[in-house]
Amino acid sequence: MGGEHLITDDETRNIAEGFLSTSPWLGDVTWDRDVIGPGSAYLRDFNGIVQDDAELGEGERWSWTVTFSDPAGTSRSLSHEQVLEGLKRIVYGELPNPELWQALSIRQWFTEPPKERTGLQLSVADRSMICQYALYEKTVFPTGREELFGKKLDLFESQRPDAEALGE
Repeated sequence: MGGEHLITDDETRNIAEGFLSTSPWLGDVTWDRDVIGPGSAYLRDFNGIVQDDAELGEGERWSWTVTFSDPAGTSRSLSHEQVLEGLKRIVYGELPNPELWQALSIRQWFTEPPKERTGLQLSVADRSMICQYALYEKTVFPTGREELFGKKLDLFESQRPDAEALGE
């Protein structure tokens, strides 16, 4: 895939923002700047921080990173490169059958030419799936796609107390 098809920092940040907006149980959200590119690790101090006045080398550029805590209090982080890794796992990987349907929209978005892709919006559920694959290499909590044909999927619908009223 050529350089003209690159997924931008703004696109990956939008994906991460969507994931965080649908995940209210994630706390202590902090956005920072980061440097990516060849040799960028050498720009970090002992705490892993890149100073704002750092001189970037050839192929290095400023990007973003977000840190947050999960419900267990474990610190997690996402970056441009990690979100790209999540996309790669979904687009090129083998997914479990229940997730194949949702992955179709992500795969189509990924293959769109850049001009058309920037005008398309991934759903919040798609963004959540991408970030979960970036963090955990699988979906670990609901992504918001529980509806099938406009109706919430309920395999026990006929057993619910109000099912008799529906049948009348």
